[in-house]
Amino acid sequence: MSNMIKVATPSVGEEEIQAVAEVLRSGRYVQGPKVKEFEEKFASYIGTKHAIATNSGTSALHISLAAAGIGPGDEVIVPPLTFFATIEAVLHQNAIPIFADIDHEIFNLDPIDVARHITNRTKAVIPVHLYGHPAEMDPLMDLAQDHNLTVIEDAAQAHGAEYKGKKVGGIGHAGCWSFYATKNMTAIEGGMITTNDDKIAETARIIRNHGMTSYDDHVILGYNYRMNEISAAIGIIQLSKLESLNADRAKVSLYLIEHLKDIDWLIAPIIRPYVKHAFFWVPFKVNEEKLGMNTLQLTRLLKEKGVEVRHRYQEPLYKQQVLINRKIYPHNCPLSCPHYSNHIDYSKVHLPNVEKVAGKIIGLPNHPNLTKKELDIVLSVIKSIK
Repeated sequence: MSNMIKVATPSVGEEEIQAVAEVLRSGRYVQGPKVKEFEEKFASYIGTKHAIATNSGTSALHISLAAAGIGPGDEVIVPPLTFFATIEAVLHQNAIPIFADIDHEIFNLDPIDVARHITNRTKAVIPVHLYGHPAEMDPLMDLAQDHNLTVIEDAAQAHGAEYKGKKVGGIGHAGCWSFYATKNMTAIEGGMITTNDDKIAETARIIRNHGMTSYDDHVILGYNYRMNEISAAIGIIQLSKLESLNADRAKVSLYLIEHLKDIDWLIAPIIRPYVKHAFFWVPFKVNEEKLGMNTLQLTRLLKEKGVEVRHRYQEPLYKQQVLINRKIYPHNCPLSCPHYSNHIDYSKVHLPNVEKVAGKIIGLPNHPNLTKKELDIVLSVIKSIK
């Protein structure tokens, strides 16, 4: 319907249009001065020594794992509630995703359950700052120190989020970012790696550009994961607006939380007092028993009433067919390769916390472009459902 209240829209203006035109006129389109400027400004914003621009958040994850030396037979602990790209990157390194359960309040990795899943094959942990709420980084970093693990933060939904006064993406050994169209800031498409580790940064820069140190010298296996100048130019402008956009996003999100707290079939998100939430989503858990319908039916009803919502991650990732059927690479790699003597049967994985919430979380419209009139329509529609 034409008057649909969208769950997310990009926030771009004339400044981004002018920046794109400037690049087009320059004749320099791939990994040039705009990319370098974007990297420097993003590293400064996060507070890291290095930022390495890539063409997507997925490639940022893949490069980070490769630069950290994660490979065949290595286990990487991951959350089961997130977008598939988090484990896709692990599998492309021929490593093994090991799922740990989530904290039932904030839906991020539970450090206690992470500890239960560490073996002598564990080499890394990927906490995802889901929906913009930071994961519990202190206990995860303690585990990493005790077991010599690499921590790669998936911050694709958490631009500007903070954990105990520190920006996420600068706490672990590497942070990975996405600049997809509907994120808190966009480059239309693109990604970034932030790190204080000189070796990871150096290796990442080589991997993203065909493993080259010069046009004729390929020193390691690499990929074409470079960012283009147009994306970087947009990213520079968007970064300058990020704090303002996030403030508007938070204001909208908190308005929804405050005015829906008395709806008995909606459970408002918990925000821990020592974090700064980025509110990529304003996630509400649905009590299907009190509502009298399942969450998918609710999303369809809301759409019929003109309110679009997010309803993603309807099953834990370990129930995805590509894992159940073990169809990753030919010859059953990496799950049954000679480098991995264990037998992973994802059909037998059962993690109680994630299974209680998967498919029962919705994200209401909360983008910075919403008007108060639109917000009040969202509230009215929600309250009309008995």
